[in-house]
Amino acid sequence: MTRKIFGSPPTCVAAAMLCVATLAVGSPAQASGDEGDAVLDLINATRAANGCGPLALNPQLTAAAARHALDVLHNGAEGHVGTDGSSISQRVRDAGYATNGSVGEVVFWGTGAARNPAAAVQWWMNSPGHRAIITDCGFTEAGFSAVSNGRKMSAAGDFGKR
Repeated sequence: MTRKIFGSPPTCVAAAMLCVATLAVGSPAQASGDEGDAVLDLINATRAANGCGPLALNPQLTAAAARHALDVLHNGAEGHVGTDGSSISQRVRDAGYATNGSVGEVVFWGTGAARNPAAAVQWWMNSPGHRAIITDCGFTEAGFSAVSNGRKMSAAGDFGKR
């Protein structure tokens, strides 16, 4: 079983291993076989257990998350920077997401027994930086993607405040 946290680029809060960007910023739905909806359900249950309301599914954030999850899976992207040099800010902007608030991102990949949405959520909740994003009750909408090639699953979640 392999689990990996991805390092944060300089524009992210390195100590917390998360990205939060202030943006003033449309897009394809989840890919076939994408388990992003299962991740959303698990995240919303986790948020409820931590006193937060549920996240509403946002198609632009879903598209941004899918772009990064697929990049992690197929191209080996690590962290919050895509192999094309994109940041979370760029991906959500490219997807057409407009906010006067902030966005946050969680990224995971796993193999073996860690190749499922529950393992991703469990791992994120054991990581202080990721847990901080998931339990930030100010985030009201999100998009998730969890894709697999049979050997490896990658998951990404983008959270938004408006």
